[in-house]
Amino acid sequence: MKNLLKANWFLFILFAALISVKIYYINLSFQNGLYSDEIAYNFVDASHYLKIAENISEFNVYSDNNSNIATEKATWRSPFWPWVLSLFFNLTNNLFILIILKFILELSLMVFALLKIKNNPSIKKIYFLPFLLIFLEPQYLKYSITFLSESFTAVLMMVFLAFFLSLNIIKKYHIAIPILASLIILAHPVSIFFILSIFIIYLLYNVKSNFKISILHGLLFSIIILVWPIRNQMTFNKGFYLTASQGTTFSIGWNEKVSTQFTNVNGDLADPGLNLKYADIFYIKNINNSTLNLSKAYTNGTINFLKNISFKEKIKIIYIKIKSNFNPFPENPKPGFLEELSILFRIIYLLVFVQLIFRLFNKEKFNFNSIKDKTFFIVASVLIGQILMSIYIYTGLRFNSIYSLTMLTCFILLNLKTINSLIDFIWKKLIIS
Repeated sequence: MKNLLKANWFLFILFAALISVKIYYINLSFQNGLYSDEIAYNFVDASHYLKIAENISEFNVYSDNNSNIATEKATWRSPFWPWVLSLFFNLTNNLFILIILKFILELSLMVFALLKIKNNPSIKKIYFLPFLLIFLEPQYLKYSITFLSESFTAVLMMVFLAFFLSLNIIKKYHIAIPILASLIILAHPVSIFFILSIFIIYLLYNVKSNFKISILHGLLFSIIILVWPIRNQMTFNKGFYLTASQGTTFSIGWNEKVSTQFTNVNGDLADPGLNLKYADIFYIKNINNSTLNLSKAYTNGTINFLKNISFKEKIKIIYIKIKSNFNPFPENPKPGFLEELSILFRIIYLLVFVQLIFRLFNKEKFNFNSIKDKTFFIVASVLIGQILMSIYIYTGLRFNSIYSLTMLTCFILLNLKTINSLIDFIWKKLIIS
């Protein structure tokens, strides 16, 4: 088995076979007409990304109304993925070709991340086989064949992970870390608490030995992120904000029906208007068909709602949202093979969190030169990120899919020898014999 794994041709054939799974799902979607203009432009979230990207390509303006006039509604979506998608629109308007270009981009980034991980001295070539499993991660596969931002964000996180793992006592920093960290937030703001957690760890690791680098990287990270809120303030003069959906998601995560109706499937389908009855009259009068003013009204109403409920009720809502976040099973029916397979993977990710807890109780100090301990830093940041986001607004199966590739890679890294022993056992017992 070891000799076979050392053969490049074997890994290439296996890689091609795994990639063909995604090609199958893209072709299936094509056959079902999902990349036709009539259908694709009627999927609410995905179609919005397409409209914004097309507008950027044609008018060089972040808008969704097919004009050179910026719109508040367009800022409902964070900017990085629409900007990348607009580059594809510069080449073609054919949606099937666009999804192929997305496939090529994500595949290239994933291969780059894997090769960077493989270059780590502690990972031998014969141990590389399990990492190819990332191409079959079902939550990633599900969103990778759409124009949503979840799969692209998941890939960016995996590249970030690869750079973070490459750090050691000799090379403690890399310019890609602050750049990727900021771009991930601008691709999907749900990642913000995860990124802040791991980026703070990165800065603290460097602050003593590379103080100037820590300051410069912290400033670079901040500047890249702040460019977008500053642009929004300069464009609309209605405050600094990352996305116009902030008030809506805040209201969805905190209202009188969360404690009885919230689920990890339909959480983002809740009615944000439930808290408008708590909003001050000033905010209600100023809505005037403005997306941003409505967002402010939602925020104000939600804050007032929180003031009116007891501490016990707040804890109950937090408990429900966190419990829902870590429930690997869909709390509403989600039929389909990929959905069912996703349950198994989410259970695996729960086991990774359990491994983290055991590591925290280990009296041994964390060693930044150890690939396992660096992996645990990533896992801890995912855990913190999901908990804080659950408390602040809400999470769910879709939002948490952005962590899928990172968590699967972490699982493989933490259990590499065990996984390869299992593969070797299966090879000898079931195939050779």
